[in-house]
Amino acid sequence: MNTTQAITEIKSIFGAFGAAFPTDNAILGALSDGKLYEAYVLSKIVDELASRNYQIIFKGTSLLFKGGPGMIKLTDPHFELFNMATGATEWRIFADIEFDTIGHVNKSGHPTYTADLSRRHELDIVVTNATAGYPKWSEIALGAECKSTPNFKKALMKEALGVRREFAFFRQGASRAILNLPRSMTHSAPVRVRAHPPSEFIVASIDPDSLRYSASPAAFGIKVEHWEP
Repeated sequence: MNTTQAITEIKSIFGAFGAAFPTDNAILGALSDGKLYEAYVLSKIVDELASRNYQIIFKGTSLLFKGGPGMIKLTDPHFELFNMATGATEWRIFADIEFDTIGHVNKSGHPTYTADLSRRHELDIVVTNATAGYPKWSEIALGAECKSTPNFKKALMKEALGVRREFAFFRQGASRAILNLPRSMTHSAPVRVRAHPPSEFIVASIDPDSLRYSASPAAFGIKVEHWEP
């Protein structure tokens, strides 16, 4: 499937949604191709986390996307990851969230430090245990970047490497990812990443050429996915 066909398929998915929920048609009509792809990647991540035996609960009454990056508000539509073993919601999935970076958090106590535009970076999709405001880098269990461009260039991977560095340190040995439930709770093999904290980072792209840039970033816990609907 080529890029144009994939975008058409994404739109058809949301067309079906619009027929079922006509009150959301205005919202759907305002979505860009990038936002449509972001929603598709979100569905893939929800499926993956459900396969790890989290119970996924949607919180909200309408499909709604932010106009731009912002902070966490529990009044915004989001997904909860409920751990049936502990009987608690442990994580939440939000779209278009800015987080406080390693650099900012580690320098904020220095007397000469002044926060500027480098304080925060955006993630298209984030799994976090923060419940309000801008999450800290240490509160992120999984982040995702969604690239709907038909030509994935090396500059996009350089950008992803920079974002990755601001919410995890490189670690020589691989550790179990944060979102792995205990083995008694799931049949899926645990995900392991070379990062501290062991958070996951997905770069999802509609362009199959993105996989040509995946080998080296994998050392830093970046998983490149060629996802087409």
